[in-house]
Amino acid sequence: MKKIMLGELTTFEHMGRQITVYLPKAYQSFTEGSFPAVFLQDGDFLFKESIAAIENDVEEGITDPVIFIGIDSQHRNDEYTPWEMPALFKDWSFGGKGDAYLDYVYQNLVPYIKSAYRISQEPGKLALGGVSLGGLISLYAMYRTEPIFDNFLLISASVWFKDFIDYMEITRLDRECKVYMYVGEQEGIQKTNAQKDMVPNSKRAFNLLKEKIDGADHRVKFETDPLGTHNDTFFLQYFPNSIRFLFPVK
Repeated sequence: MKKIMLGELTTFEHMGRQITVYLPKAYQSFTEGSFPAVFLQDGDFLFKESIAAIENDVEEGITDPVIFIGIDSQHRNDEYTPWEMPALFKDWSFGGKGDAYLDYVYQNLVPYIKSAYRISQEPGKLALGGVSLGGLISLYAMYRTEPIFDNFLLISASVWFKDFIDYMEITRLDRECKVYMYVGEQEGIQKTNAQKDMVPNSKRAFNLLKEKIDGADHRVKFETDPLGTHNDTFFLQYFPNSIRFLFPVK
């Protein structure tokens, strides 16, 4: 297998938070071009290990080259939850500061990234996503009214979270968006707490999005793995699929 040339990975601090940016190989080759951007929770966790696979997809004409922006969090149980929830384990509570975190992303980080890099200004070129609680806050962001992101990638999103399915059922979703979802069929099956509902709630969330999003047959994709557990191996395996779905070569 031939070696795939990679782009540039940089890390910097923005408003006290570590940000990691990956500029695809094409960014330096096409100096007049602009690119889609994918903003991800949990820093560079998802994309750093997937860069070679994604650049290979670009070279094969499967996906468009994209810029990745990883947003670090030191308080993910607070920042990635939409409201407070009692602890599942000792010292593992949820602070419900998701709106304040998304305010930072929407009002501060996205404008900064747009000013610093050649981000496409066309509709449908920005994505937000994450894994587990990072997927939960990305799904919650879909229901905000600001039209910042039109694409969402939700990998093993923590939709077991208290009252979240009820929230999806009663809250309007007045926007066009494109969504990739994944959950492993083995996630939560050994749990006795709220996490035991991971798989059924994921399937319910998918069905709710199909009901609420126009043209969902083409705009919403849901994948599962019969052996999939809630761990990095499966998260990283399915992440490139999300980019293939959200940013295919037209």
